[in-house]
Amino acid sequence: MSKKVAIIDLGSNSARLALMQIAEDGSYQLLDEIQEVVRIAEKTGPEKMIQPSAIERAVQAVKTFSKFCDANKVAEIYSVATAAIRNAHNGQAVLETIHQETGILFRVLSGEEEARYEYLGVVNNLSFDNALIVDIGGGSTELILCQNRKMVRCTSLSFGAVTITDNFIANPVINPDEIKKLNTFLYAQYANVSWLKEAQGLEVIGVGGTMRNLGRIDRKKLKYSFDILRNYILPSARAVAIYFKLQNTSLAERKTIPGISKGRVDIIVGGVAIAATLLNHTKAPNIRVSGSGLREGLFYENLFKDQAVPIVDDVVEHSIQNLINGYQVRKTHVEHVAKLSLFLFDQLCSCYGYGAAERKLLRIAALLHNLGAMICYYDYHRHTMYILLNARINGLTHREQILIAFITACHSKVCLKSQFKQYADILLPNDENIVRRLGSLLKMGKKFNKHGAGMIEDVICAMKKGAIKIS
Repeated sequence: MSKKVAIIDLGSNSARLALMQIAEDGSYQLLDEIQEVVRIAEKTGPEKMIQPSAIERAVQAVKTFSKFCDANKVAEIYSVATAAIRNAHNGQAVLETIHQETGILFRVLSGEEEARYEYLGVVNNLSFDNALIVDIGGGSTELILCQNRKMVRCTSLSFGAVTITDNFIANPVINPDEIKKLNTFLYAQYANVSWLKEAQGLEVIGVGGTMRNLGRIDRKKLKYSFDILRNYILPSARAVAIYFKLQNTSLAERKTIPGISKGRVDIIVGGVAIAATLLNHTKAPNIRVSGSGLREGLFYENLFKDQAVPIVDDVVEHSIQNLINGYQVRKTHVEHVAKLSLFLFDQLCSCYGYGAAERKLLRIAALLHNLGAMICYYDYHRHTMYILLNARINGLTHREQILIAFITACHSKVCLKSQFKQYADILLPNDENIVRRLGSLLKMGKKFNKHGAGMIEDVICAMKKGAIKIS
């Protein structure tokens, strides 16, 4: 029997809820998200006291979450609080008030626990080996060093976008002296984290609202064609340029910059300052924007509670199988189509100089080519392409995801010429040939397994005089 679970993160800047549905077969999907700006860390001052207005905002937000959970018949709620509550002298009293008013009990995470959940959220959603994960929150910044996909070091710094803004950026129009003091402070903080020397030259995987806004600002400026932020690559030079631009804008001007969320306009400079100075300090080549973090980490810990370590072995494969189960795909059919298509590929790949990268594209396209039948069997190629261009397929680059979508739609009624033009900023010059050739192999694989009967077990083919002979 399927069940719904809610994960609530009471953060320093915003409170967020994610509603997940877990099916009987273990597949899962995100059903809904809610975000409320609560600014718990705002004006806590040296006394470290959460203000009455912030408490009221938090109570009202959690009341909304509680009613939402009741309406959606949520079976389990996992609720945690982070830096603002953790660091405040009246943090526990605030949680008691919230509990009395809403019935929801929060667990306060330590900085190390917060970092671990962020790591679990990232490692189960992105393919990487070595990286520095950075989560810029409202009241803290978590730094996590990963080597061979394992978390080896972490530090929680006691400042975030909200607290930096409160302490260094006092006016709507930013004073250059404020930026100078802020940068000096941040570089000094990083210098105190001795293990950051081990992160020199590693890419930064960005978690949290500041990092997402940085990615959106860059995407909007470039008119980036693919409408998915997860796994977006932002070169460090462009991130630093955004920081310099923001320094020279007023609050009113920042409200007009595409990509900045309404609830983050007044704290975006402080958040981006943390990111830009860290990029300079570690000489990171880029930020890769993660679409997952603490809430997803909490979800995976509970989803994989029977495993010794709540981490998937292969991010891409796990995501594929989750889609197959979620869309009720005939598994034996698509696996046989993939098998036959790959038989053809392995015998013909040398003719075109193709290797492991192209084989990966064909295999995934074959396994997912039938997703659209869940919407309507007729014209399912078109539905499949739409799903794949918008689905959460973890571990794939944007180019890979687009190519896989096109391969499944190849030789259908979909006009791919216009699609290639739409994504010209991401695709490579030879990608149309790759799609046509791999699409042909997939089409043959489907023909050989017509009606899913599995009657053909093997395919032998050879290139003779410019033609392919199949037996």
